[in-house]
Amino acid sequence: MAALLLPLGQAAGQEAKPAAESAVEREFRELLELDDKAHNEVDEWIRANAKLAEKQAGTDPASLSLQVRQRLGKVGVAYEAFLNRHSGHVRARLAYGSFFSDLNEINKAMAQWNKALELAPKNPVAWNNLGKAHGRQGNISEALRHFEKAGELAPREPLYLRNLATLIFSHSDKAARYYLIDRARAVAKSLALFKKARALDPKNFALAADAAMAQLGTQPLDAKAAFAAWNAALAIAPSSVEAEGVRIHLARIHAHLGQADAARAQLAKVHETQYTELKADILKSLDPPPTAKP
Repeated sequence: MAALLLPLGQAAGQEAKPAAESAVEREFRELLELDDKAHNEVDEWIRANAKLAEKQAGTDPASLSLQVRQRLGKVGVAYEAFLNRHSGHVRARLAYGSFFSDLNEINKAMAQWNKALELAPKNPVAWNNLGKAHGRQGNISEALRHFEKAGELAPREPLYLRNLATLIFSHSDKAARYYLIDRARAVAKSLALFKKARALDPKNFALAADAAMAQLGTQPLDAKAAFAAWNAALAIAPSSVEAEGVRIHLARIHAHLGQADAARAQLAKVHETQYTELKADILKSLDPPPTAKP
């Protein structure tokens, strides 16, 4: 569950005997297992239907959507029943919010996360999840504020640094206005946050790739730093697919700098079919334009 990245205890002030707490936690674990089971079933339905659709034998999308909502609806009923009995259970509020988020019911998700925040104002997961929700709604200032607070409460959690860095990079103009700085300093702030996150989680390829992508936002392009960031990501790529994706980015930088031979050297190591079109486009850009006939 996305909302349970950092499992937290019961809400402050909730008093109960150890045996009763244990019973509640067992009930909560069963609820999460029910949620996970339902989502796994739904994922399997979607995968199976995609294969059938390739043979023009898949279920109508509307019918499949109804089937999915009916299956997940039972999980929603279970969350409601649990929270009616244990209204102050913070992690259940967080999980129920994630349940709604998965259904793209953002307002309902935010209602649960705000309730969790009322119960536990220093819960970084709630702040982070609300930051993501505000970002999805386009409320960048509130997203920045919530991500910042999550980072303050859990300064050694790289996820929160990454989320803040990504938001600043993706909305550098709005971030600049929020922090009352220019765009260049906003990009630099994003890069600094990525650096902190990478120091805490140096083997995370997705984080390394995000940090390398942010390097491309510098104006003018800091090619040396960009090459270093992408090569750092390449060094920890978990498979050939990710590694060749990095080489596509490296080839693009070389092409941008007019280094055709270096670009071709990178592209020569790209063989995955999903990159065929991208590879062809870069190679085409390297070819000199035809000489005009007199």
